[in-house]
Amino acid sequence: MTKQTLEAIRSLICSREELALNRLKNNSQYSSICEQQDNTQKIVEKLYEQFKEEERIAIRRHYEGENRKIAFEIYEIYMQGLRDCYRLITFLNAR
Repeated sequence: MTKQTLEAIRSLICSREELALNRLKNNSQYSSICEQQDNTQKIVEKLYEQFKEEERIAIRRHYEGENRKIAFEIYEIYMQGLRDCYRLITFLNAR
């Protein structure tokens, strides 16, 4: 793919992600999970402060790494879906 094509795909992905996140605002299950996370955050912060500084750093690095890993996985899955849709549309148009 050319640089221009990749940039167009990235722009499309960003706009689609925004659309999906806007849909989540109206999802009651998602809102409930967010509320639970807000409530447990205070508890976790108190527990987290009981660790030594180097232990907190190790924990934080682990979860930051997990988040980055998941972001890469989600991106690749999304890109594969785009490729598959493009191929399907191309196939259907050839008929």
